[in-house]
Amino acid sequence: MSETQQDEPAAPPPSRKAQIAAAVQTALIGALAGAFVTWISAPWLGLFARQPLHVQLWVSLAVGGALGVLALIPVLRDLIQRHPDKVRTALCVLAGAAVATGVWTVIRTAAADDQCPAPAELRLVTASENVAELTARTRAYVREHQTEDGCPVVRMTVGVAPPPIHLRDAFDNGWEWREDRGEQPYARLYDLQPDAWVASSSAEADELRAGQLRSLSARKREDTVGRDQLVLAMSGKRSDELDTYMDNPDDYPFGEVWDTLTNTMGMTIARPFPETSVAALIGTHDVFHDRGLPESRYLEAERKLVDDGLGADTVTSLLCEFDRLADRTDGGDPKIALLVPGHSVDDYNAGRVEGCEGTGDSASLVAVRHHDLSTLDYQFVKVSWPDQRSPQREKLVEHFGAWLRDHPLFPNAPGPRDSELGLRELRQLRKLVLDELRPKLGLRLLVDTSGSADRPVRVQAAEAVRANSRLLQPRDRVEVFGLHARKKNGPAEVTSIAAGSTKEQLGDVATLIENTAFDDWDAPASAGLSLLGAGDETVAAPVVLLTDGRLFDNEGRGDAAQVIARALEDASTVSGLYVVVFGQDECAVTALPGTGKPYRCVTVGEGADQALTRAIITVRGWR
Repeated sequence: MSETQQDEPAAPPPSRKAQIAAAVQTALIGALAGAFVTWISAPWLGLFARQPLHVQLWVSLAVGGALGVLALIPVLRDLIQRHPDKVRTALCVLAGAAVATGVWTVIRTAAADDQCPAPAELRLVTASENVAELTARTRAYVREHQTEDGCPVVRMTVGVAPPPIHLRDAFDNGWEWREDRGEQPYARLYDLQPDAWVASSSAEADELRAGQLRSLSARKREDTVGRDQLVLAMSGKRSDELDTYMDNPDDYPFGEVWDTLTNTMGMTIARPFPETSVAALIGTHDVFHDRGLPESRYLEAERKLVDDGLGADTVTSLLCEFDRLADRTDGGDPKIALLVPGHSVDDYNAGRVEGCEGTGDSASLVAVRHHDLSTLDYQFVKVSWPDQRSPQREKLVEHFGAWLRDHPLFPNAPGPRDSELGLRELRQLRKLVLDELRPKLGLRLLVDTSGSADRPVRVQAAEAVRANSRLLQPRDRVEVFGLHARKKNGPAEVTSIAAGSTKEQLGDVATLIENTAFDDWDAPASAGLSLLGAGDETVAAPVVLLTDGRLFDNEGRGDAAQVIARALEDASTVSGLYVVVFGQDECAVTALPGTGKPYRCVTVGEGADQALTRAIITVRGWR
């Protein structure tokens, strides 16, 4: 470099006005470039906006990654170093274009939302175990059926159908739950009235249609929108153990598979209650017939299923209970097989069980299939309500039903196979299980009437009693007693709230519970059992204790479980104790050592009425 060049003075910095002019020029160029880019990319942006969220995400990541790779090319880096001013200007132009495009997109989106008409709303109900799959189908349908402007044509919601024992009344009474509240008639909706119902079996829908229900559409063969098969679900370790006894269980008679599981391997078979789950009711047919049991053994088999059923009223609650048990079991490997639909195993392993996050983390389930297990053929049943008919809505329901036939539920289930149970067979099975195999129940409710139980127990207990009138049989009787102490640490008292009442009188029973004074002190549960067991009853009956749980703290010296166990064992007229805890997430006494009488303690969890339903079905066989 020459001396002259070395001594040449540095160029003066641009003036303030020149900097502002350059910035304005760059901004104008950027705005014009943005408008141009927006104009040429509008069709592509519209197409991009209509894609599912995961597609948008991956496309954005792919474009960003591609730009990053280009920036690393040596030629581009060299160009940036040699012409920094031009690169800076180009970046400003691109930034201006991006800002203009973003502003245009926001304005267009806001305008589109304002212009979109309110979509029609369709409501569907199905059994709890089918909600996840049906919801996924409705979301796919909504995505596929939009206007050219990207507006949704329909909004769809999926809810849980009432239990089978309530379905006929629900469809026949405008989806109203009618209760007996003394002299005051009372009705409330189960939930939003459905436009369609996906039944778990064609026989289930046929049984309701046979009662001349005008709300249900006539049956069509093409209304089948999915099939699945019942399976025996167990942990992988138990499945491997079964393989050591029989290479392929499907090659053996079902009765032999059952005996291997229960007798040789020492496992129990759990199934929800058939009163509250059609899948369980149909599964009961398999337990009786496919094992080749004589009718003389039906009662024994049904009682065994109730005792081993984990107190579950639906397939979903059964999976939740299994998950909780797996969390408490070493290695997450309970010796239990679940009789459930095959797709429920996939839901469990994928963590899609409603209300139970993280299912499958402790132990995933394996579906053991057998050709003798029943097939569930899911039916799409249109529902219409008086004074709510709409040609547009009916057209949408028809269209979704046709679409669902082309996109069936549970496509990964085994090949098509006709269901074994028709209307006649299901009726006979329901009558057998619910009317003939259920023994007469003399139920005693012992209600904690201390002051601490007032808020959590009083109203919930009364509502639960009202809600379970359909679960009781004409021969059943219910007595209600209060348990309290007049002063702190004083002697326990048991007072009569309602004498032996029939199912038709449960409204009055519930009102008596609501009108009872909850203003005394806690009394020990063991003392309540001792007082109930001191009567002159000729037949021992189960006791269901409704409490906020604090009475477990009043058992005096020693372990509460041992004290209660001793009182239960000594109470000659108490055949078992079932505790329902309100307002807490756990039971203080989970097991009773030293007594052969049954005991169970549960929390209210998802609802008091469901908890009492489980209690009634469970204790029915505790004699």
